[in-house]
Amino acid sequence: MRFFILISLPFLFALPSASQEKPALLKEVDFESGDLNAMNLQAGNEDAIAIVSSPVRSGSGAVKTVLRITDPIVHKGQRAELSDGKKEPLIEMDHDYWYGLSIFLPDGFRPPSESDAVLFQWHSQQGGPSPVLAIRVRGEQWKITSDATPDKRRKLAVISLERGKWTDWVIHVRWSSSPDGFWTIWKDKTEVVSETGIITQYPEERGPYAKFGQYHSVDKNVSENTVYFDEYRIAGPGANYESIAPRP
Repeated sequence: MRFFILISLPFLFALPSASQEKPALLKEVDFESGDLNAMNLQAGNEDAIAIVSSPVRSGSGAVKTVLRITDPIVHKGQRAELSDGKKEPLIEMDHDYWYGLSIFLPDGFRPPSESDAVLFQWHSQQGGPSPVLAIRVRGEQWKITSDATPDKRRKLAVISLERGKWTDWVIHVRWSSSPDGFWTIWKDKTEVVSETGIITQYPEERGPYAKFGQYHSVDKNVSENTVYFDEYRIAGPGANYESIAPRP
């Protein structure tokens, strides 16, 4: 008769060290709870922003935004937007942050002919140039721009537009009013912007707050547009792409 002895080898099953653990997220809104309490809403109509079960990037919920040319003006523009608070989460200057968001443009989405449709933006806190960073749609292209300085708006990237699919965005940025800031932006895991030694924020006490949704996405030639959003996350220093990117 043979006997087998099981020897415990703890080192084979050790838990990850603290340095391997993912840093805590400053904010996560995946719309699974069924409510929108985690975000501030700016819209002209009650049905402009709603949680839906399809399409979703992950899980069972996403947010649907509808903007119509007949919608009333809200804060100097037609919009159906969700935003962070100006103090929550607290975004500090001269610190680096990670942001993630997935955007779905339906097959019927029509870009406005007279302006850029602003879908993801970072707004200065106290009325400086804004948005300091923005992901827009212009024509048949994604357009990424910066208004972080009083100079003429800078175009950071122009990328072909796709409809009928989720587009994943991840942004790593250091907010700075001195030329020592940086930002790196990925679209669907591909790096599309990388700048260092730049001004990324107007000289204010705090860093900008983020907004997503529809702004300027309708005009006299485009009467209505629908856009979906999901998997919104923010993390601070010590995070990485994997900790902020949309979940499988």
